[in-house]
Amino acid sequence: MTAFLIFNFLVGAVLGQRFRVLVLLPLTFVIVLAAIPVGLMVDLTVIESLKGMVLAAIALQGGYLFGSGARFGLAAARAGRAFARPVKTAR
Repeated sequence: MTAFLIFNFLVGAVLGQRFRVLVLLPLTFVIVLAAIPVGLMVDLTVIESLKGMVLAAIALQGGYLFGSGARFGLAAARAGRAFARPVKTAR
């Protein structure tokens, strides 16, 4: 379960750097569709399966937030280097 959550976080981070927030809706739907048969194969109860789906969706969104923040942080660092303000000198 932990490996699946880490994987979802990393997928969210990659998507946060490239896509807009609307990409999370279909991916959350895919996670729900994938978690149902996995829960049946692993012989989980319904509550444990629902908990896994919710945690996976939260990990995906957290990763998206991290990736989006990293993208904006890197863009701000690049903009600071490219558009450096001139140093005011005394006359």
